[in-house]
Amino acid sequence: MIRSLSCFLVCVILLACTATFAEGVDGPITYFSDEPTFDLAERTRPPSIDQVTVAKVRVMGRPAYFLGPDQSGRPPVEKPREPYGAMLEVLDVIRGKRPDRERVSVTFGGGAFTHTYAFGPTTPRQLAQEYYVAMYEDAFGFHLVGIPMSSEQYREWQHEIAVFEHERQRSPPK
Repeated sequence: MIRSLSCFLVCVILLACTATFAEGVDGPITYFSDEPTFDLAERTRPPSIDQVTVAKVRVMGRPAYFLGPDQSGRPPVEKPREPYGAMLEVLDVIRGKRPDRERVSVTFGGGAFTHTYAFGPTTPRQLAQEYYVAMYEDAFGFHLVGIPMSSEQYREWQHEIAVFEHERQRSPPK
Protein backbone atom coordinates (compact mmCIF):
# COMPACT_ATOMS: atom_id res chain seq x y z
CA MET A 1 0.00 0.00 0.00
CA ILE A 2 2.73 2.47 0.99
CA ARG A 3 4.83 1.45 -2.01
CA SER A 4 1.89 2.08 -4.38
CA LEU A 5 1.24 5.45 -2.79
CA SER A 6 4.88 6.48 -3.14
CA CYS A 7 4.93 5.40 -6.82
CA PHE A 8 1.78 7.41 -7.42
CA LEU A 9 3.24 10.48 -5.73
CA VAL A 10 6.49 10.25 -7.74
CA CYS A 11 4.50 10.08 -10.99
CA VAL A 12 2.21 12.97 -9.99
CA ILE A 13 5.16 15.16 -9.01
CA LEU A 14 7.05 14.42 -12.24
CA LEU A 15 3.98 15.10 -14.37
CA ALA A 16 3.22 18.33 -12.50
CA CYS A 17 6.80 19.46 -12.88
CA THR A 18 6.72 18.61 -16.58
CA ALA A 19 3.69 20.84 -17.12
CA THR A 20 5.34 23.68 -15.20
CA PHE A 21 8.63 23.41 -17.08
CA ALA A 22 6.96 23.33 -20.47
CA GLU A 23 5.40 26.70 -19.72
CA GLY A 24 8.66 28.37 -18.69
CA VAL A 25 9.75 31.43 -20.66
CA ASP A 26 13.20 30.05 -21.45
CA GLY A 27 12.12 26.41 -21.63
CA PRO A 28 13.79 23.44 -20.00
CA ILE A 29 17.50 22.73 -20.09
CA THR A 30 19.63 19.63 -19.76
CA TYR A 31 23.25 19.08 -18.89
CA PHE A 32 23.62 15.87 -20.93
CA SER A 33 23.00 16.09 -24.70
CA ASP A 34 22.75 13.38 -27.36
CA GLU A 35 24.07 15.80 -29.99
CA PRO A 36 27.64 17.14 -30.25
CA THR A 37 26.52 20.59 -31.37
CA PHE A 38 24.27 22.77 -29.26
CA ASP A 39 23.69 26.30 -28.05
CA LEU A 40 24.48 27.05 -24.45
CA ALA A 41 21.62 28.33 -22.32
CA GLU A 42 22.10 32.06 -21.74
CA ARG A 43 21.03 31.75 -18.10
CA THR A 44 23.66 29.11 -17.27
CA ARG A 45 26.57 30.34 -19.38
CA PRO A 46 29.84 31.06 -17.55
CA PRO A 47 31.31 34.58 -17.69
CA SER A 48 33.82 33.64 -20.40
CA ILE A 49 32.62 31.38 -23.19
CA ASP A 50 36.30 30.71 -24.05
CA GLN A 51 36.56 28.64 -20.85
CA VAL A 52 33.99 26.08 -22.03
CA THR A 53 35.06 22.57 -22.99
CA VAL A 54 32.68 20.41 -25.02
CA ALA A 55 33.35 16.72 -24.39
CA LYS A 56 31.90 13.32 -25.10
CA VAL A 57 31.43 11.55 -21.76
CA ARG A 58 30.00 8.55 -19.99
CA VAL A 59 28.27 9.14 -16.65
CA MET A 60 29.72 6.82 -14.00
CA GLY A 61 26.55 6.38 -11.93
CA ARG A 62 23.44 8.27 -10.96
CA PRO A 63 24.10 11.92 -10.11
CA ALA A 64 24.12 12.73 -6.40
CA TYR A 65 22.02 15.35 -4.63
CA PHE A 66 24.04 17.31 -2.04
CA LEU A 67 21.19 18.88 -0.06
CA GLY A 68 20.25 15.99 2.19
CA PRO A 69 19.91 16.31 5.95
CA ASP A 70 23.03 16.38 8.10
CA GLN A 71 23.81 13.75 10.75
CA SER A 72 21.31 15.33 13.15
CA GLY A 73 18.53 15.04 10.58
CA ARG A 74 18.31 18.80 10.07
CA PRO A 75 18.52 20.44 6.66
CA PRO A 76 21.95 21.88 5.79
CA VAL A 77 22.65 25.41 7.02
CA GLU A 78 24.62 26.41 3.95
CA LYS A 79 23.40 25.29 0.53
CA PRO A 80 25.88 24.56 -2.25
CA ARG A 81 25.84 26.74 -5.36
CA GLU A 82 25.14 23.67 -7.48
CA PRO A 83 23.23 20.93 -5.63
CA TYR A 84 23.96 18.01 -7.98
CA GLY A 85 27.18 16.20 -8.74
CA ALA A 86 28.33 13.37 -10.98
CA MET A 87 31.47 11.51 -11.96
CA LEU A 88 32.17 11.58 -15.70
CA GLU A 89 34.57 9.57 -17.81
CA VAL A 90 35.87 11.88 -20.56
CA LEU A 91 35.93 9.88 -23.81
CA ASP A 92 36.78 12.65 -26.26
CA VAL A 93 37.13 16.43 -26.35
CA ILE A 94 35.31 18.16 -29.19
CA ARG A 95 36.32 21.72 -28.29
CA GLY A 96 38.40 23.33 -25.59
CA LYS A 97 41.00 22.08 -23.15
CA ARG A 98 41.12 18.41 -22.20
CA PRO A 99 40.89 17.86 -18.42
CA ASP A 100 44.07 16.53 -16.80
CA ARG A 101 42.27 13.39 -15.61
CA GLU A 102 40.22 10.86 -17.56
CA ARG A 103 37.53 10.91 -14.84
CA VAL A 104 36.29 14.20 -13.49
CA SER A 105 33.85 15.11 -10.77
CA VAL A 106 31.37 17.79 -11.88
CA THR A 107 28.61 19.81 -10.24
CA PHE A 108 25.52 21.27 -11.88
CA GLY A 109 22.08 22.77 -11.28
CA GLY A 110 21.14 25.31 -8.69
CA GLY A 111 20.52 29.02 -8.58
CA ALA A 112 17.15 30.34 -9.63
CA PHE A 113 16.93 27.46 -12.11
CA THR A 114 16.92 24.56 -9.67
CA HIS A 115 13.74 23.02 -11.07
CA THR A 116 13.94 23.93 -14.75
CA TYR A 117 16.13 21.16 -16.10
CA ALA A 118 16.16 17.48 -16.84
CA PHE A 119 17.98 15.73 -14.05
CA GLY A 120 20.98 13.67 -15.11
CA PRO A 121 20.84 10.10 -16.40
CA THR A 122 18.97 7.85 -14.00
CA THR A 123 17.67 4.74 -15.74
CA PRO A 124 19.95 1.87 -16.81
CA ARG A 125 19.39 2.80 -20.47
CA GLN A 126 20.24 6.45 -19.84
CA LEU A 127 23.34 5.51 -17.86
CA ALA A 128 24.55 3.19 -20.64
CA GLN A 129 24.55 6.02 -23.20
CA GLU A 130 27.34 8.42 -24.04
CA TYR A 131 26.57 12.14 -23.83
CA TYR A 132 28.01 15.47 -24.87
CA VAL A 133 28.47 18.02 -22.13
CA ALA A 134 29.67 21.60 -21.91
CA MET A 135 31.81 22.25 -18.83
CA TYR A 136 34.24 24.73 -17.41
CA GLU A 137 36.72 24.65 -14.55
CA ASP A 138 37.25 27.23 -11.85
CA ALA A 139 38.82 27.25 -8.38
CA PHE A 140 35.95 25.08 -7.08
CA GLY A 141 36.26 22.34 -9.75
CA PHE A 142 34.35 21.42 -12.90
CA HIS A 143 30.84 22.69 -13.57
CA LEU A 144 28.39 21.66 -16.29
CA VAL A 145 26.75 24.33 -18.43
CA GLY A 146 23.06 24.07 -19.28
CA ILE A 147 21.93 23.21 -22.81
CA PRO A 148 18.42 24.12 -24.01
CA MET A 149 16.12 21.23 -24.85
CA SER A 150 12.63 21.06 -26.29
CA SER A 151 9.62 20.52 -24.06
CA GLU A 152 8.94 17.26 -25.92
CA GLN A 153 12.47 15.96 -25.23
CA TYR A 154 12.03 16.94 -21.59
CA ARG A 155 8.71 15.10 -21.32
CA GLU A 156 10.20 11.95 -22.89
CA TRP A 157 13.21 12.07 -20.52
CA GLN A 158 11.05 12.51 -17.42
CA HIS A 159 8.54 9.89 -18.58
CA GLU A 160 11.31 7.30 -18.92
CA ILE A 161 12.50 8.08 -15.39
CA ALA A 162 8.94 7.94 -13.98
CA VAL A 163 8.25 4.55 -15.61
CA PHE A 164 11.59 3.18 -14.37
CA GLU A 165 10.96 4.39 -10.81
CA HIS A 166 7.44 2.97 -10.87
CA GLU A 167 8.71 -0.45 -11.99
CA ARG A 168 11.55 -0.34 -9.48
CA GLN A 169 9.10 0.36 -6.65
CA ARG A 170 6.90 -2.57 -7.76
CA SER A 171 9.70 -5.14 -7.91
CA PRO A 172 10.20 -7.26 -4.78
CA PRO A 173 13.27 -6.58 -2.61
CA LYS A 174 16.27 -8.81 -3.25
